[in-house]
Amino acid sequence: MNYYELFRDHISELIAIVSGLIGGSLIERKRKKIAVKQADADATGKLMDLYQEALDDLKKRYEERIAELQTQHDNKLVELEKKWNDKFNELEDEINRLRTNLELWKTKYRKLKDEFSAYKKSMHEKSKSTK
Repeated sequence: MNYYELFRDHISELIAIVSGLIGGSLIERKRKKIAVKQADADATGKLMDLYQEALDDLKKRYEERIAELQTQHDNKLVELEKKWNDKFNELEDEINRLRTNLELWKTKYRKLKDEFSAYKKSMHEKSKSTK
């Protein structure tokens, strides 16, 4: 038996084995491509989910910070209004005190003026009576 006869007797099996290997490798390559695409799609989906979570968290943190700043602003506004009202009341009290003081001095001035006028009149009459 020579090699030619051996080859000829088993050629169909050899062709079947080679075609099986080629077909199997093609199917395996296609399956790997599909798996890679699926893994890529999964990774992209996970990345998009992470990005969305980050955006949601960022929005939540911004809203909390804005609310905090609004509260601080409102508190500061109330504090400034209280200081302004206190100062306004203090100045109003000062004005009223000065008005009262002014009236007191006006009364003293009138009294002294009347006394001086009376003194002047009495001096004038004394000087007339001594002449």
